[in-house]
Amino acid sequence: MNKKLISFLSALVVLFSTSVLKAEIGVGISAAFVSLETDGSETLRDSGEVTKGSHSEDLLVPELFIEHITDNGGAIGISYIPARELGNKSRSDTTTSGDGQDTGTYTAKAELKNFIMVYGEYPVYSAMGGNAYVKGGISNTTINTQEALNNGSSYGDQNVMGYQVGLGFKSDIGGNYYGKLEATYSDFDSYKDSSEATLGANTISAETEATAIRLSVGYKF
Repeated sequence: MNKKLISFLSALVVLFSTSVLKAEIGVGISAAFVSLETDGSETLRDSGEVTKGSHSEDLLVPELFIEHITDNGGAIGISYIPARELGNKSRSDTTTSGDGQDTGTYTAKAELKNFIMVYGEYPVYSAMGGNAYVKGGISNTTINTQEALNNGSSYGDQNVMGYQVGLGFKSDIGGNYYGKLEATYSDFDSYKDSSEATLGANTISAETEATAIRLSVGYKF
């Protein structure tokens, strides 16, 4: 995990805890236009061959959030996404070395499940009736694997940590409603596992990162 980001969020907690004179609570929903990039490798159980690949996918992801808004326009909050698909990709292997057990169709499919992030927003500039801010967050999510291997084996689900950094602009839009527009980058810890099968085990390693444009509408009270 990025130690600088952890220090940054710790500093935000200390700063905001001293500036809650007019603190408010905000709840809302976001629509994130996300570009996911996953790079991975697989070591085949029979031949020992290492294959590498990448998968890109653009998604529209809904997100819920609740945050503690301070009088200086900053915030500390929690966001939640029920599931975020990482993609679905198939390949055919015709390896004939050894006993030929590598031959077959392999389908790689996974999703990020129950994504939860704790984040901080720190205002850096006021303009046009709103505040520009920098954002940092630490997340935890479950990588739920749904692959299909030719011998019926599978990989296990894993919890992974991640971080997010970005820039945004927040402004009131009437009454108690406010809006936010953000550009963010997210990176997740590597997923590594070996399949369980009587015919032998394949081994995979994958890393996922995401860039996003996020539009949010919140209500404060």
